[in-house]
Amino acid sequence: MKKLLYLAGVALVATLLLGACSSSDDEESNNNGTGAIPTAGTDERPSWVVPSNGDLLGEWPMSVQIGIQSELLPYVSQADLMCAVLGGEVRAVSSLKETGGQSYFMLPILGNSGEGFVTLKYYCDKLHRIFTVSEWKEFDSSIQPTDQGTPYVVPFFTGN
Repeated sequence: MKKLLYLAGVALVATLLLGACSSSDDEESNNNGTGAIPTAGTDERPSWVVPSNGDLLGEWPMSVQIGIQSELLPYVSQADLMCAVLGGEVRAVSSLKETGGQSYFMLPILGNSGEGFVTLKYYCDKLHRIFTVSEWKEFDSSIQPTDQGTPYVVPFFTGN
């Protein structure tokens, strides 16, 4: 009988300990709550090029700095690329920049008011994946280049 009570007590303590160390705690501390880790893909390095079309020079560019979200930071490398697409055309391409230990992409997006929303694409070389955020912001040449002094952090990886 004592042995049975002892085993029941051990099982209860083990259940309580495992419940206190739930995966949601681990997910939040390691992945900002997405609960997932980016996986490798099979995308080849893109050859994004901004067209040399004089029609795109009508207004000031929409210049923005785009930072990398924490889930993707471990995979950032100098071989990464980012582009901005507007009206179905690539309008800006940037390689990785670093200032003061902060990684970001500088995108001077060419366009005109009324052309619609900018889509951002990020190629992560270490993961061989292209991440896309459709309709990130409407084209606006007067937008601030940073989000209150720091690069805009775009949620490319959402746990999918």
